[in-house]
Amino acid sequence: GGVRDKTVLIAAGAGAVGHYAIQFARAQGASRILSTVSSSAKALLARAAGADELIDYRSENVSERILTLTSGRGVDRVIEVDFAANAALDTAITAQDGDIVVYGSNRPEVPMSFVPSIMKNLQYRFFIVYNLNAADRARGLKALGELLDANALQHNVAERYPLAQIAEAHERVESGQAMGNVVIDIV
Repeated sequence: GGVRDKTVLIAAGAGAVGHYAIQFARAQGASRILSTVSSSAKALLARAAGADELIDYRSENVSERILTLTSGRGVDRVIEVDFAANAALDTAITAQDGDIVVYGSNRPEVPMSFVPSIMKNLQYRFFIVYNLNAADRARGLKALGELLDANALQHNVAERYPLAQIAEAHERVESGQAMGNVVIDIV
């Protein structure tokens, strides 16, 4: 259904995926972009990417803040990085007929609240780029290529590692401490 003229919540807006998701939502015409962050430094990154409102999930009640920001309506779309941690929150803050798009979870099994979901007619979409069908992949690559050709994306490279230190780079990503992409130089 896209995001044009929709209010979107992007979880972890300063993370490698969230930072791009904010920019993609802005480029695709989202009317309002909210994002969760865990620090003021991360809030600056998400704001620079195009987020309109930032919610520090460590110091704020995320559900209350989102419902306040949306006058109780909730968001039309959620882009979720950790469904295991946020399934109940996502259900609570998504508007009637909204979509929750999941691209990550810290647990393989996630219990869901059936009645609140069906009462709002929510749609859950599980997304991994490797499983896109050919038409969706082509459409996505075309849109991405256009943004890259127009130099319309910010690339947040947190750290660079030589190929010989790939294990250390992977550990850095897993630590959650890198603010942005960790890049491997293979030259």
